[in-house]
Amino acid sequence: MIAELRKTATRTGHYLARALACREPYRDQVIVAWLLVAGLIGILTSGSANQTWAIYLLLSVMLGSLLAAICAIDARFGIIPDRLVGALAVCGFAAVWLLDLGEIMYRLAEVVFVLIAIVAFRSIYRWVRGYDGFGFGDVKFLAAATLWIGFGSLPALLLIAVVSALASAFLLRSARYEVEGRHAIPFGPHLAIGLWLAWVFDPMAILPG
Repeated sequence: MIAELRKTATRTGHYLARALACREPYRDQVIVAWLLVAGLIGILTSGSANQTWAIYLLLSVMLGSLLAAICAIDARFGIIPDRLVGALAVCGFAAVWLLDLGEIMYRLAEVVFVLIAIVAFRSIYRWVRGYDGFGFGDVKFLAAATLWIGFGSLPALLLIAVVSALASAFLLRSARYEVEGRHAIPFGPHLAIGLWLAWVFDPMAILPG
């Protein structure tokens, strides 16, 4: 367990260092990496020193760390590990519990709805196109993300993810890589940055009142 955590931390650090510097093999991840950093800076500089903000800061550090690890692994291997999605879901449940206990049942119902809707869409896409538009890891990620930001903020997450993915595709094309069809870039890092920015810039989606 400790060895696995150390390996994940090392891989994440390597990813961030090279992505922030726009170096191979993560040149296309430079926007994602810098937005992760910008979001953390925004949290540190915009909060007021009270107990709720301290909890929000702690949760944000946990979320940012998990998302950075997800970005590192999905950018390298094209998968979002179940253990990281599970940790994301557990921490998301804890976030609702700590910040708005009365929302727990509603948030769980939203997760079930999102899972059913996305699985149905994924199945229809595969039937129409003959291959999956996104992996099942992405489906589980979006379900876990719903715990953090709620159903109402998912459109913002998806919009940010699409814009981020298009920007990354442009970077790849400018470097003369082929980006089309089945060889599309991993979508996990862009979903991650969508969740991160939705959380950072729309904290009222989960805070009481």
